[in-house]
Amino acid sequence: MRIIAAGAVVILHYSDYFKDLPVGRFMVAHTWHFNLFVDLFFVVSGFVIARQYFGRVDDAASIGRFLWRRLARIYPLHLATLAFYVALAGALHFGAARTDNPARYPLSDLPAQFLLLHAFIGERLTFNFPSWSLSAEMFCYLLFPLVALIARRRNEAVIALVVLAALANSFWAWVAATTPWADWINQGGAFRALPAFSLGMACYLFRDRIAQWPAIPGALAISLAAFIMLGSLLPTMTALLAIYVIAILAVQADCAGRATLLSRLGFDRWSALTYSCYMLHIPVATVVITLGSRLLSLSPHERLLLAPAAIIVLAFASVVSLRTFETPLRRYLTEAYDRRALKQVPSPAISRQESTS
Repeated sequence: MRIIAAGAVVILHYSDYFKDLPVGRFMVAHTWHFNLFVDLFFVVSGFVIARQYFGRVDDAASIGRFLWRRLARIYPLHLATLAFYVALAGALHFGAARTDNPARYPLSDLPAQFLLLHAFIGERLTFNFPSWSLSAEMFCYLLFPLVALIARRRNEAVIALVVLAALANSFWAWVAATTPWADWINQGGAFRALPAFSLGMACYLFRDRIAQWPAIPGALAISLAAFIMLGSLLPTMTALLAIYVIAILAVQADCAGRATLLSRLGFDRWSALTYSCYMLHIPVATVVITLGSRLLSLSPHERLLLAPAAIIVLAFASVVSLRTFETPLRRYLTEAYDRRALKQVPSPAISRQESTS
């Protein structure tokens, strides 16, 4: 599900690069609902994080290690892509490059980007703009130990959190006259993520009950295909609800150990590339589509040839990033933290000497 969601987001954003052509406008109009696949990420993330860490973040040391491990996973690539766009902003400032959207590179937004706060106070969609979801994820990670502690006493509290978070978002959207909260990104995106992440946690906590629900053959594949083809016809909040249903159907199949069309087609073998693909697709588009079309002086119709080229480059870059950058750096940071934590814990022999002295 994650790699399908990432692919959908890539299609949406790459279509926007060709919106001056009829085919581009058609794609944008009929794939705009693909932005809700980010909410599918949040649900899956809540489920996976609960599966790995529920019951294991019950003191300061374990909470610190949990948060460090999450940062070690998401922050290096975020920082690398941010550095790419900061360098590009410098080139624009000194006249070495040009852009049709200079407002995308405001230096005033850098503190929020560095601190992963741009899903709260981001000026607009700036730099590597899909990274807003990392800020939203980090917000959920920070809340996870508290929610897990409450859920250990009463699982139903997580369901209540899903409902209350959704109601609070709806109330604020109504009072402040904002867009539907399913469209919140740089200002409020963190609160958009909370119901979905909590839903994922709830699915894990009630996985045994979900696995026993009556199974409808093909329900996951059919609902996913229907959303992809017809989701643009749905109101925003209805489309979000459809995404939640698709996520729950995937959880049901997973918890019941039941094969689906998606698993038989082997989509899971590509799931490790999801984060790389998601974070790198805009930088790749900047280089291949934007800069490539200018260097080659391509006409708008000729630029279409750069779309498949960008996808090929993205696939290659994702594999290289995962194997040579993300994974080694994550392991190094995790091991460094663990070594430091071990040094701070006195050995049993020292502890006995201190207790008798």
